[in-house]
Amino acid sequence: MLPTATIKQRALELGFDLVGIAPPSAVKDLEFLPQWIKKGYGGEMRYLSNPQREDPRLVLPSIKSIICVGLIYNTSYPYSTEITEIARCEKDGPSGVKSEGDAPPRGWISRYAWGKDYHKVMRKKLEHLRTTLEQSSEGVETRVYVDTGPIMERAFARLSGIGWMGKNTCLINEQKGSWFFLGVILTNLELDWDVPAPDRCGSCTCCLEACPTGALREPYVMDASRCISYLNIELRSVIPAEFRTAIGRNVFGCDICQDVCPWNSRPLSLVSGPLPIDAFREDGFSAGSAARRAATASVPEFQPLEVEIKSGGLISESTDETKPAAQSLPPKSFSLFNPTLEDLASMAEEDFRRVFAHSPIKRTKYRGWLRNLCVAMGNSGDPQFVPWLESAAANSDPIVAEHATWALRQLLSGG
Repeated sequence: MLPTATIKQRALELGFDLVGIAPPSAVKDLEFLPQWIKKGYGGEMRYLSNPQREDPRLVLPSIKSIICVGLIYNTSYPYSTEITEIARCEKDGPSGVKSEGDAPPRGWISRYAWGKDYHKVMRKKLEHLRTTLEQSSEGVETRVYVDTGPIMERAFARLSGIGWMGKNTCLINEQKGSWFFLGVILTNLELDWDVPAPDRCGSCTCCLEACPTGALREPYVMDASRCISYLNIELRSVIPAEFRTAIGRNVFGCDICQDVCPWNSRPLSLVSGPLPIDAFREDGFSAGSAARRAATASVPEFQPLEVEIKSGGLISESTDETKPAAQSLPPKSFSLFNPTLEDLASMAEEDFRRVFAHSPIKRTKYRGWLRNLCVAMGNSGDPQFVPWLESAAANSDPIVAEHATWALRQLLSGG
């Protein structure tokens, strides 16, 4: 049988940034799940009620250890909060500086979705690691999961020591920050378990204070039914009106609670304004920690995708009253990093399906994409979107039409 140290070294050789070994039991973490669901915090994510999530032995009866890995997806591009701060400074800046009114309204795509589908990237590496395990001796049993199976990856990753559960419910690593994907291998191999990392959130409440929708009910408790990432990705129906304004320009997902986390701090030269480190000084942090930088990815698949639009655009007055109409426009391209809403809205359904065929963004489906664009446009305050929204308000899909009508009211009433 391979020694635990050899397995860990192999994981790092395959490109994983973090690796730890967890026991197959996480009683405290797993007991929390049904209570959380009972409170309605899971929203419409009914798959979370799968009883296998409460005990990995229901997935692999012979389980003895869980190998947990992390893969950094962060890049050197600015955070969404930094972009917002830059826009504010431009608006309030001296004369001659470009004002916010001169800049086109932009949408935000969550950092994790800029590149290729992480499930496939992670799975490929994990399959190589699985092969190493199964070739080491006879009778080795394994199960591999990347955010798609009935396993609470974060609970076991916490026990494996690769990070602690932050108050924003993201796993945080002291050296690398929180921008990493998780994957696990369940196995019947008896490996040396690691110890959990200590909680280093201290008295900081930056994430709770920054969440626009109040999804962080209290430290370490996320009400997913209020989370922007749930509302514009997982929720298939109407976004509750009470949250639409707070969604702002987030078209797919939201990064705010990670953007503001001091453990994801940027070098001072990249940040407009002071870093929120004061709350940590009582826990032994020095002022020098303000220069900490969250780890960035070397994986090319996670760099922002350059989108090519071939079929024309959607921003036009429609002659077909059932849906936003495409018009003949020359091919265009744009990056998924901080794209303009006009560019995002230029994607016809065939573009959406082609461009995002291997992207996490496909999860929202085209109907959800249009719905989310309507909300972002309604929050933009820019009347240029009125023609597009009027077309969308006549869409045969009642969800798209309802959100477009709301957005029109926002724009025409001045918000």
